[in-house]
Amino acid sequence: MVDVDTNFDRIRRGVWAGPNAAKPFIEWNDLSRVLTDLITWSRQTESREKFDEVMYNSLKSLLKAANADVKNKVANLSKLTQRDVDTVTVTIIATANLVRLLRNSVVNVPKNQFLQVKTGLLDTILDSVCFYNDVGTKCHRMKHKIPYALTYTPLCIEVIRAALQLTSNLCVGNHAVQGAVWARLYPSIFTTLLNGIDKQVKNYVCSILFHCTAWNGSQPLEDLMSSGRDIVRIGVGLCQAPNCLEWAQLFVEGLICAERFMSVYEMCEDSTLVFTLLEVLTEKVKSNQNLTKKQLFGEIESAVPVTTFLFLAKKFAKNRQHVVDLATGKELPEGEITVRILQLLASVTGLFDYFSRITNNTPFLECVVKVLNEINQIKPIRFDQPKGEVPPDSTFAIRRELIRVITNMCCKNKAHQDKVRLLGGVHTILNHCVVDQQNPYLPQWSIVSLRMLMENNPENQDIIRNLQSQKVVNNDAMKQLGIEVTKMDGDKPRVAVVHPEDEK
Repeated sequence: MVDVDTNFDRIRRGVWAGPNAAKPFIEWNDLSRVLTDLITWSRQTESREKFDEVMYNSLKSLLKAANADVKNKVANLSKLTQRDVDTVTVTIIATANLVRLLRNSVVNVPKNQFLQVKTGLLDTILDSVCFYNDVGTKCHRMKHKIPYALTYTPLCIEVIRAALQLTSNLCVGNHAVQGAVWARLYPSIFTTLLNGIDKQVKNYVCSILFHCTAWNGSQPLEDLMSSGRDIVRIGVGLCQAPNCLEWAQLFVEGLICAERFMSVYEMCEDSTLVFTLLEVLTEKVKSNQNLTKKQLFGEIESAVPVTTFLFLAKKFAKNRQHVVDLATGKELPEGEITVRILQLLASVTGLFDYFSRITNNTPFLECVVKVLNEINQIKPIRFDQPKGEVPPDSTFAIRRELIRVITNMCCKNKAHQDKVRLLGGVHTILNHCVVDQQNPYLPQWSIVSLRMLMENNPENQDIIRNLQSQKVVNNDAMKQLGIEVTKMDGDKPRVAVVHPEDEK
C-alpha cells in the first residue's frame, strides 16, 4: 500500500496529469481515493506546510482537466451512455475532493494563500464555481426528461460548497483577492447562488459578501449600495428566524457597522424585511462588546454608529401617530414597525457610555413625552379597569416603552428633567403608577422614572410635595382578596379587612 506522503509526491510530480503522466487519461476513481486520504492528512499544520508552487500548479492542472472532462460529457446529456454517466459521477466527486484539499491547505498558512493566488488557482476555482453552477442548473432543469441527470445536481453543489469555502478563506484581509472575486461573481453569480436551494452555499456566499464589503471605502461596498438591492434584500431575508444563517447575520451587521444602515433600511422599507433588519440591529447592540465579534469583523469597528439610532429617532418622530393609534386601540398593521423602533430605542437610550448622542437628543425626548401625554389624554389609565385579554404584540406595553425612554434620558440630566416637567410629563407618569394588565411592569418603570425626574431637582420634587389626595377607588380584585382602602382623619389612607358577612 502506497503511503500518503508518496501519493503527495506523485501528484506533485504530475503522475496523474501533465508531461510525467503515467497514462494518457486520468483514472478519476483512483485519484479520488488518494485525495480522500490527503484531505485527512492535510488537517495537520506540518502537512499543510509541505505545499509549494509546484504542487499547486499540478493541482491546478488536475482541476482544469476534470472540468474539461465533465464539460465534454455533459454537452449533450441525452446521448450519454451508462459508462459516460458513471465517468461523469466519479469525475465530479474527484473535483470536489481536489477543491477540499485546496481548501484545507490554506488554513492558517499565509504562504499557501499567496501561492494559490500567484499560480492562478483562484481563477480556476472561480471558473469551477461558475461552471458547476451552470451544470447543476442544467441538470435540474432536465431532470424530468433525463432522470439520471438529477444525480449530478447534489454533486455539483458539493464542488460549489468547497470552492466557496476556499474563496472565502482567500478573501480574508486580502483586498486584491476581494476585488478579483467581486469582479467575477457580482452581481449575477452571487444572486443566482443566493436564490438556490442549498443553505450551506448561501451561507458561504454571505461569508464572501461579508469579507468583501465589511470595510468603509471598498469598491464592493459602493457597488452593493448603488446596484445590489436584490442581494441586500436576500441577505436580510436569510437572517429571519428560525433559519437564520450565521454569515448572513454577520454580512448585514457589517453593513450596519459600515454606516450603511439607512441605505439598507430604505431597500427593505416596503416589506416585512424591516422587522428582520431591526432584529439584526438589536442583536448587534446586545453583543456590542463581544470580543469574538470584534475579531471576526477584523478591520472594521464593531460598534454600531450612533447615526443609526438618530435616523431611527427621526423615523419614530415622523410616524408618531402610529404609536398613538395603536396604544389607544386602533388597528394599524403598518404601525408595528414604529413600535419595534420604539422598543429598540428604549434599550439603546439606556447605554449611556456608548450612545450619548441619542441619550442627549432633546427633540427626541420632547416627541416621546408628547406622545405619552396624547395617549393618556385619549385613553387614560384606569385604576379599576376590568381584567381582559392581553392585546396583540403590536400594542403590547407601548406606554411602558415610552416611559423607559423618558427614564433613561432623564438619568442625571437636569435639562431633560426640566423639559419633562415643562411638557406636563411628570403628572402623566404619575397617572401610570397603577397596575395595568395590558402593560406589565408599567408601575415599576413609572416609579423608577419618577425617581430619575426627582433626583437633585427641587422644582420636580415640589410637584410631588404639593399633591393632594382626591378619592379612594377600590376594585373587584381587592374585594376578592377581602380588603379595601378607606380614608382616615387627615386624608390618610387605611387598609381594612372586609368580612363577607359584613356585606350581607
